[in-house]
Amino acid sequence: MSETVGTTHRILAALRLLAATKGTLSVKDVSQSLALPMSTSHRMLDMLMEAGFVEKDTARRRYGIGMEFFRIANLVAQNPVVAATLQPALDELTRRTGESSVLSIYLPADHAMTFVAKSDSPDSLRFEIDLFGQRQLVWGATGLAILAFLPKTVQDAAFDKAVPSPVSGKVLSRKEFDARIAKARRDGVAVTENENLSDSVGIAAPLTGGPDRVIGSVALTIPRYRYDRTKAALYAELLIRAATGLAGKGALLRTAL
Repeated sequence: MSETVGTTHRILAALRLLAATKGTLSVKDVSQSLALPMSTSHRMLDMLMEAGFVEKDTARRRYGIGMEFFRIANLVAQNPVVAATLQPALDELTRRTGESSVLSIYLPADHAMTFVAKSDSPDSLRFEIDLFGQRQLVWGATGLAILAFLPKTVQDAAFDKAVPSPVSGKVLSRKEFDARIAKARRDGVAVTENENLSDSVGIAAPLTGGPDRVIGSVALTIPRYRYDRTKAALYAELLIRAATGLAGKGALLRTAL
């Protein structure tokens, strides 16, 4: 890896770290999280500040996402291709089910994913879904639907990086991990309960862009008390249909993502 490429990767890693953090970070936080020298971390943060992607709280000596990052994220969210290609499919899912739907995109460099579009349930009792933050693949239906259809080498890497469930603290054995993947592949959808959000049920179908290419997943997030198991087959059918329809958009979908 060239020095320029290595620097670029480190700067992007720092930006992703800040974007995924609720609040601010110190130079030491960035240094420890990315396993980089303090001087390197400080230099990267200064570069990002100069470009407007990072802002500094001088009094506390802490850093957070800057307005230029928010501006670009807002432009992406309002991209007319996204509005024309992705949003109608999610809105239709929510209309048919009454539940919140979300589109997740796979981030291969980090063995992770991010939410890029959503349609909120009209019910006042619903989960608030934040867009663009980085999330792991192992827990929750949105990540599992992606992971189940990736090559085994990627699954192995995800297992090696797996953290306990953020809700229950459970740690998966390799046997449990493999069984989850096998079931999701067999069913064509992933179904999980109470893994990333307390008292929730997630159902997701993989979104593919051709042979051996997993783009992300389409999912429903449902409060557990409202989940009707007799509708599980209907939910799966609607999700698979939505994912297939989005994949069929071809060039438009690739432009949006």
